Amino acid sequence: MLPTLFQLGPFTLHSFGLMVMLGFVAGTWLAARLARERGLPEETFLDGAVLFLFSSIAGARLLYVALNWNEFSRHLGDVAALWQGGMSFHGGAFGGVLAGVLYARARRLPVLALADAAAPALALGYAVGRLGCLLNGCCYGGPTHLPWGMHFPGTDPSRLYHPAQIYASVISVGLMALLVAAYRRPHRAGQILALYIGLYSAYRFAIEFLRKDVTADVLALGLTEAQVFSLFAIAAAALWWRWLASHSAAAPERGAELAAPAPTAA
Repeated sequence: MLPTLFQLGPFTLHSFGLMVMLGFVAGTWLAARLARERGLPEETFLDGAVLFLFSSIAGARLLYVALNWNEFSRHLGDVAALWQGGMSFHGGAFGGVLAGVLYARARRLPVLALADAAAPALALGYAVGRLGCLLNGCCYGGPTHLPWGMHFPGTDPSRLYHPAQIYASVISVGLMALLVAAYRRPHRAGQILALYIGLYSAYRFAIEFLRKDVTADVLALGLTEAQVFSLFAIAAAALWWRWLASHSAAAPERGAELAAPAPTAA
């Protein structure tokens, strides 16, 4: 593991933070490129990048802290110690999407169409960010006899453990490719985001069985916190997809030009 890349005086570059940043940059690039394909303003993602970044980080950390309050209530100073890891993707996605919705509405832009462009970017950012978890030595799975098992800090040195972070990255790259393919086909605005929420939640529900009682705590009925949340998210995504199919406008045609918003009356 390599949690610290280098230290120069008071400055320390942590691998987890670097990979989260790289994931965000890669995701922003992909979202802008996909937006351009359908005549949407790619500068929405470029101009709002800093807002989306800090909103995502805040949401991810706040939900993680809330779910692990018993631990943080005794060490409040650790709440801001982001370099130690400890973020919730559900919280980060919610924070980033909420900021994006408010930003797009303030600029009078098509929220759902832009959200569809952002969905594959979320998958790409997640894939890169999980490599930060690998370097940080967190979020691994349970013991395994598979040849690609790995050693992690604080575990039994005589045993190998599932590199769940690598599984997450590989699966997320696959999700990104699937979402890009779906985005380039005719669809209703918002359906690509709904598809991502459902597919991500299904993946997360499955992979949590590897992390349960190791790096993920059981909440109820033998399920972890993320699994319980994922079940609700899968149901919500399926219902939203069906609703969008009959209530949402068709996504802009590929290569279309987006009409400029009407000027606001003085």
